[in-house]
Amino acid sequence: MKVLIVDDEPRHRRGMANMIHALRPEDQVLVAKDGAEALEFVRSEKPDVVLTDIRMPNLDGLSFLKLLEDEGLRTKVVMISAYNLFEYAQTAIRHGAYDYLLKPVDAEKVEDVLRRLEDQLAAEFRQHSESEALKHRLSLTSSAYRNGLFLSWLNGSLTDTERQELEALEEMQGSGMVVFSEFRFEPGPQAEWDPAAWLRRLEQAWAEFGEANTFSLNAPREDVCQAVTIVRTSRPAQERKLEIRQMAASLGTEWAKYGRFTHGIGPDCRSLWMEAPQAYRAAQTAHQYNFHDRWEGIVFQDELLSVRDPVLPDGEKLFEALQGRDAEAAVEMCRAAFVQLAADGHAAPNLIKECAALTLMKIKSRIRDYVDRRIGSVLTHSALDEVPSCRAYTDLMAILETRLREVHDAIRQSQSDKSERIVDECLRWIQENAKEELTLERAAEHFFFNASYFSTLIKSRTGKTFSDHVTEARMRRARELLAANRRIYEVAAECGYQDTKYFCRVFKKQNGMSPEAYKHTSFPQRSGEG
Repeated sequence: MKVLIVDDEPRHRRGMANMIHALRPEDQVLVAKDGAEALEFVRSEKPDVVLTDIRMPNLDGLSFLKLLEDEGLRTKVVMISAYNLFEYAQTAIRHGAYDYLLKPVDAEKVEDVLRRLEDQLAAEFRQHSESEALKHRLSLTSSAYRNGLFLSWLNGSLTDTERQELEALEEMQGSGMVVFSEFRFEPGPQAEWDPAAWLRRLEQAWAEFGEANTFSLNAPREDVCQAVTIVRTSRPAQERKLEIRQMAASLGTEWAKYGRFTHGIGPDCRSLWMEAPQAYRAAQTAHQYNFHDRWEGIVFQDELLSVRDPVLPDGEKLFEALQGRDAEAAVEMCRAAFVQLAADGHAAPNLIKECAALTLMKIKSRIRDYVDRRIGSVLTHSALDEVPSCRAYTDLMAILETRLREVHDAIRQSQSDKSERIVDECLRWIQENAKEELTLERAAEHFFFNASYFSTLIKSRTGKTFSDHVTEARMRRARELLAANRRIYEVAAECGYQDTKYFCRVFKKQNGMSPEAYKHTSFPQRSGEG
């Protein structure tokens, strides 16, 4: 081993150097008079072990130890002091000292600590060699094997052997973050698409924030590629959100001609090896919230807020709006309800989809007695197939709005068909009851309508008023009876007129001649026919 002795007392330096030469003749011994000189030796000579005093001019032993830690110099340090102070020992151990010896130093203790250090250095060398060999092996193996190892790790299904292999890798150590990324293709040809280039570019982009390792989560399909990136970094993602969003936006623009990039970022990991699998699952969950446009393609898990229980659109009010003249009232009611439900992008996508499906099924149940069954089948298909497969909130709302307009049109058509039937039934009823006193109020009550609405309905469907239809029905009956040579007062009574003179005036106005004249013109003709 190469051993450096640091002490400001020349006598102590010589004594310690002679002791080590006697105990371990094969070791190389260097000496330094203070911490500053020792630091230069460590940088240039890279000794395996440093035995240093604490109280020294220029740079004391504890400050020297702290600088070694700050610069990442991994030499083993044993502190030697004449002061048996707990505070010194505690500070030394906190900054990475291997041991703490008291002066005067016993030769057996020095020999013991050097032997233990030699054993530890040998073990660390073997471990480092094995780690380097494993990294080389992994670099030579297929990407499928490497992906399989990482996936098994993230999914918690590693074997003991695989766990040992991965745990030995340097990139598994330290702090960092886990990113779940998805690229969804736009419809169209993808002849220029190179999955390997996509993964390399993704890894390169995340390497701006630390040591990045990206691997595929699925075999590239026609519509989507997924990947996970593990970024080893000491700086929390929370402190770099703006930079990360800018990078993601730039990456999205770069690949926009092929499709859309989205990302989910899990919580910061103090230990990647211990916490990354859980952070990976959190990143997947966060990614689902890209369903909402407001996140612009990247969601940090720690930005998601809890939301209160959902409130569905009022089914009865929605159905009432669907029966109105304009579908927009129902559409706007639905939009407002789902904007509130979405909670500015914090509501879980599956929850919103469930509410949308339930809304459609409630509408189906409410309209089953009003519209054709085909509309009900369309609503069922949307609730069970289209809504669950929606990738974006805007797509979901487009489906809902389309179905609402279709239902509105179907209800309007049903109302129109029903109105036609009611008007036809009303005209038959008038004809059958022409002898009775017929009023608009009586007819409306008979057909369960408001009198004003019923009057408007008849006029809009036939172009004539209710009174016009009553008069026409009575005149048809009157002509039949007069042609049968019935007496005029009998005809008037049969047609609902108690006043014969009034009947005659109405008849003449409608037919251009008096009942008597009509009777005489009609009767000879019928006699001739006989």
